[in-house]
Amino acid sequence: MKKSVTRFLFSLSFIGIFMNIELDALESDREQQVTWSADGNSSMQIIENRRILEMATNVIVNQGSLEIRGDQAVFEYEASTNELRKVQVYGSPVTYQQQLDKGQSMVSGFSDSLILSNNDFEETILELYGNAKIQSPNSTISCQSIVYIVEKDLIREAAGPCEGALGAQNN
Repeated sequence: MKKSVTRFLFSLSFIGIFMNIELDALESDREQQVTWSADGNSSMQIIENRRILEMATNVIVNQGSLEIRGDQAVFEYEASTNELRKVQVYGSPVTYQQQLDKGQSMVSGFSDSLILSNNDFEETILELYGNAKIQSPNSTISCQSIVYIVEKDLIREAAGPCEGALGAQNN
């Protein structure tokens, strides 16, 4: 019991450290169109007011310097406006990479599945589930799941068990 409490407190303090890390992702990425490719079959259907596009085999999703690779993907669009709501990617593993700034700093990660979406604050959110890992120039964290804000290089939430390293900060 004592070990569990200690691990929980360590995880909370560890996440607190990561929540203070803030580099800016390329702002131009968010302004770019989301593109995709896949080697396998794809299908589209409309469910209520959502256009659902499913694709398989070597799926690649790009938005500016952001790149996600996986085995399968499900895109959810608003049917009336064709606005992309979210992308779910599954793989073994799903990989993610993106240029953080004009100085060529990169962030990368992987997990069993990933959800790409936008929140009400116009931020790009990556949710990594299952064997999740994010690595940036100043830090590395591995957890069962991670919620990551792309524009800020900010880990908002992480579910343990977790482990990682925090390096020197460049201010």
